Amino acid sequence: MSRMPGLGGSPRRVRALAHHLGREESGQTLLLGVGLICAVLALLFVAASASAVYLDLKTLTSLADSAAAAGADGVDEDPYYGGDGTDTAPAALTDAQVRTGAAADLSAQPAAVGLAGVTIVSARAADGQTAVVTLQARSRPPFLPWGIIPAEGFTITATGSARMTTTQ
Repeated sequence: MSRMPGLGGSPRRVRALAHHLGREESGQTLLLGVGLICAVLALLFVAASASAVYLDLKTLTSLADSAAAAGADGVDEDPYYGGDGTDTAPAALTDAQVRTGAAADLSAQPAAVGLAGVTIVSARAADGQTAVVTLQARSRPPFLPWGIIPAEGFTITATGSARMTTTQ
């Protein structure tokens, strides 16, 4: 048998060295594979949690729009329909009417899954015809370890507006 150039030994010795090196590397691929699977799962859970917070924000925005529409609908009907014979708009929204309408609408809505502590931050009549309602809630994404994280969740805020229109 001839010597292999650059290896410095017989083929038997080279085989023994390759076998020895192969034995030292045994199990390293399994560890790398497990680590890669854990990293991919962590990325999937982060993406799913971010999507859950986004969907909670969209739900809160829908609730804010609904509450603003109910607040804009809360105009006092007597002066509106009775009128006083002038050409001006017979009624204007007040902050109290918007807050009452928004609170009634919010209490009539079904509980939003994933949202906790939905509260009215502000409900106001911006210009006498536009109701602006701002809601706040806590979002708790499903894949975060809430037993380990001492937080109550993420605070999200959404604002909705609705305009009362009159025809003369």
